[in-house]
Amino acid sequence: MALYMKIPKDMNQIKDKAVWKFTKRQAIYCGIGLALAFATYWLTYKEVGSSTAAVLLFCVGSPFFIIGNYEKNGLTFEKIISNRIRFAIMPKVRLYRSENIYRQIIETIEYNEEVEMLETGRKKVNNSKK
Repeated sequence: MALYMKIPKDMNQIKDKAVWKFTKRQAIYCGIGLALAFATYWLTYKEVGSSTAAVLLFCVGSPFFIIGNYEKNGLTFEKIISNRIRFAIMPKVRLYRSENIYRQIIETIEYNEEVEMLETGRKKVNNSKK
């Protein structure tokens, strides 16, 4: 009986796993989330009750788990948020300015012709019809 294993064609999607099936970044965020969640639970379960403290545990820990695991189009959550903030700060209207190299070439040719006319002392012949 032959065993088959899928090998991804895109090697950029393969990431090194540091702890269990987590990358180093995911493990750090999950660790922070677990630490804050259980600290919140142990500090609040006597005052608000066990079930409310469990809800607080979930509310405090889940954002870190989501932030650590979220990735879209190769961008992590932090990069997406920083891009959105940068976009909100930047001016919304961007003017498109192009350099017309053909006009620059024509101006250079006209300038060289004018310099040549001044050096030789001849008058400019205007061939353009208006």
